[in-house]
Amino acid sequence: MRSGTRVAGLLAAGIASAVILAACDTASAPPTVEATQSTRAQGESPDSQGPDSASTAAEPAEAVDAAGIAEHIHNLAVVDGVLYLGTHEGLFRQLPGQTLEQVSSERFDVMGLTRGGAEWLASGHPGAGMDAPPNLGLMSSPDGVNWEPRSLYGQVDFHRLAASGQTIVGLSAHDGAFLRSDDAGKTWQDLGTPPLFDLAVSPTDATTVVGTTGDGPVASTDGGSTFTPIDGAPLLAFLAWSDNALYAVDPTGQVHTSTDGGRTWTARGSVPGQPAALAAEGDDVALLVDGAVQYSTDGGRTFTPRLTGLGGH
Repeated sequence: MRSGTRVAGLLAAGIASAVILAACDTASAPPTVEATQSTRAQGESPDSQGPDSASTAAEPAEAVDAAGIAEHIHNLAVVDGVLYLGTHEGLFRQLPGQTLEQVSSERFDVMGLTRGGAEWLASGHPGAGMDAPPNLGLMSSPDGVNWEPRSLYGQVDFHRLAASGQTIVGLSAHDGAFLRSDDAGKTWQDLGTPPLFDLAVSPTDATTVVGTTGDGPVASTDGGSTFTPIDGAPLLAFLAWSDNALYAVDPTGQVHTSTDGGRTWTARGSVPGQPAALAAEGDDVALLVDGAVQYSTDGGRTFTPRLTGLGGH
């Protein structure tokens, strides 16, 4: 088991301390900038220099300063153009051009966050004043306001969650276990401890799972029972599966997309700095980088700041 401090230290060797996993246990370290640069130098990611690449757009006037409102951002989500942030102080949201506001009635530590159909799914730790065990297991909410435990209460802290239909997969922070549920989180199957840093599940085929590792992305076609390396793929850190593409960002901030389940990748735009979280819905893509959420509405080709002044671990 490696502490979050250890994970942050590994990533800091290339860029800066990791935002998402700091201060909590995890079993897998993120990919590093040096590995990404080595992959490009060896020509193993030809699409990264392709004609679809784009530069970061200039900062628009409508960027909202969220300084002092929410800190320690762990993850992002996008629903109908509304930006959601899972933070150390609860779930927050931001409508375009408006002030960041708290959604969850309690300020629990939202370590894992995803949408499962029409409901929210999360995991993490209790906030101040909450009568709850240190590990919240799988929590669910119809509106992001009121949350109820569904399973693994007091047993598991998921730092990664992804859902497709009735299927939910997650990575346990303390032992790196890959857990899968096919009944909306009521019961779980332990599929071992593959060295995954992030993961995503196909929205059309829940048996297809893609993950990131320190040696490059891997894929599974049996629901996560086995994973195999994706030959020729760029080194990737974070994943987000939209209904029209699988999005990814590498440790340098380069965005990549795949429309064939991760087998081949095309480079899109890039953002300068350390990526710490990624979310996508349709052509909307949100990236947390150096205390700001960079946002794209054209499938990751160009980005502009949407929120600034955000804190991180």
